[in-house]
Amino acid sequence: MVKIVGSFEVNDWAHWKKMFDEHSEPREAAGIKTIYLGNEVENPNKVHFVMETPAADTMQKFMQSPENAKIIEQSGHKQETTVMSVCSD
Repeated sequence: MVKIVGSFEVNDWAHWKKMFDEHSEPREAAGIKTIYLGNEVENPNKVHFVMETPAADTMQKFMQSPENAKIIEQSGHKQETTVMSVCSD
């Protein structure tokens, strides 16, 4: 297992978080576990997260699948702002 530490911006935190929560089953099925998820106090549309995944490329493959990519786009996730680091325990 690896940890993915990252951040990105969204159009609207409340809308994005609602869609994120509603899409939990596909993440869990892919082996992605959310350890931490939150937003900045000064910029509520800046999201930070820590997730655990089975392999370094799990998150990328998940985000690139057509069905998940559509949900990500509809959520208001600004993909060009995404920064992720793969970390070992």
